[in-house]
Amino acid sequence: MEMFFRIANLILEFAFFVCYVIFFYCSIKKCFQRDGVSKSNLFVLIFFTNPMVVFLVLGMLIIIVEVFVLILGYGYDANTVVDMYRNVSKLTLATGLATNIIFTLLLILFSRVIGKWLKANNVSLVVFIYLMFGVIIALSGGRSMGLNSEYKDFSFRLLDFVCKSAFLVTVFLMYHFLIKALAELTKQKHRIRWMTFVIPPIAFLLFYSVFDVLTFYSLSYDANVVVQISALVILLLFIWAFYVIINNIRATDEALTAKDEVKELSVEVMEALAHTIDAKDAYTNGHSVRVAKYSRMIAEKMGLSAEFCENIYYMGLLHDIGKIGVPNEIINKPGRLTDDEYDVIKTHPEIGYQILSEIKSNRELAKGARWHHERYDGKGYPDRKAGEVIPLEARIIAVADSYDAMTSNRSYRSYLPQDVVRSEIENNMGTQFDPEAAKCMLAIMDEDKEYRLHEHSDNIVENSNGM
Repeated sequence: MEMFFRIANLILEFAFFVCYVIFFYCSIKKCFQRDGVSKSNLFVLIFFTNPMVVFLVLGMLIIIVEVFVLILGYGYDANTVVDMYRNVSKLTLATGLATNIIFTLLLILFSRVIGKWLKANNVSLVVFIYLMFGVIIALSGGRSMGLNSEYKDFSFRLLDFVCKSAFLVTVFLMYHFLIKALAELTKQKHRIRWMTFVIPPIAFLLFYSVFDVLTFYSLSYDANVVVQISALVILLLFIWAFYVIINNIRATDEALTAKDEVKELSVEVMEALAHTIDAKDAYTNGHSVRVAKYSRMIAEKMGLSAEFCENIYYMGLLHDIGKIGVPNEIINKPGRLTDDEYDVIKTHPEIGYQILSEIKSNRELAKGARWHHERYDGKGYPDRKAGEVIPLEARIIAVADSYDAMTSNRSYRSYLPQDVVRSEIENNMGTQFDPEAAKCMLAIMDEDKEYRLHEHSDNIVENSNGM
């Protein structure tokens, strides 16, 4: 039976190392392989910088340095040094702790270098993969598990068998549940807070090292076995916890994507509705979309928030929605309107307000519809508001609406020259128009040296959101 466990442990150990190297390479390749990075170069690089190699090389270097110190510094002969290494209690605690700290720091260093070389979007995830594989290799090289054969009895060989099997399963579980999920996040270029992924394995490695070294060098082998088994259980819990975190991040990404899609659809619906409204009047084709764009440009020029600029675009699209309730024969009348007909036209702000007030998800939309015909001096309609009592959104839309009216063709005239439009806005600052909004509109016109902002131009500037 003992021979069976010896052979089985050798096979398991070989299988673990092979799987470890393959899974580590596949993890980096799957998550961070980028165009222009040679697969062969990637394999060579991460083979010589993977945690297993770092662990083995660092351990050998520490032993070599200690041997030279003991022989050259203290004058011990080779046989005495060998005897000292057989008696592990004579090895210093400081050396054991320093080895593990340096090991952790080297993993972080190598992972940062690899991440920069790969130009990975989230270098912290490269660090995370290195650290998690580092945790596995540190646990698999446990001190009590690594005792020379003369210290091992049947129970230790059985425990070796169980642990080696567990480590082989663990490296597979980590690859299957964590790496595949992380690969999806790296494809989406999701920005992830580095502390969420990096700090837990660093803390785990350091705490494990302390207890592993303390129990081993105090010759408490049973306690050391307990520490290693407990650490393995914690590692499995880590894998499960990170799997849940990654799934939550992915679910959040999907929800945000769905929200963006709904938002995009909503904008398209509003733009379609705006075109439908404008279609009632042969001379206002595209009017609402242009007013929306001009309003957003004015808001941006005023230095208002991105959210405000986005909302005013939507308000501009729907500011004339109340015209749905105005008869076509009045809207399309070629001649001068009678007083009664003009009174009917003047009802469209209130009709629009009533329609948009039903949209509970964005009650702000109704502001532009109701008050875009108010004047800064209080002589507008429907409520004869004045000055800053008029909502800022409506004051901005009023300027944009008048600008588009002057720069659009009508049945009785073509769009006005830019200097005439500029004079009209300048002369009505503080009376018809909010001074600040009008000043920003004038600044936009001054930048439009080729007079592209008018009805028949295809060069109306889109804002940074691309809407």
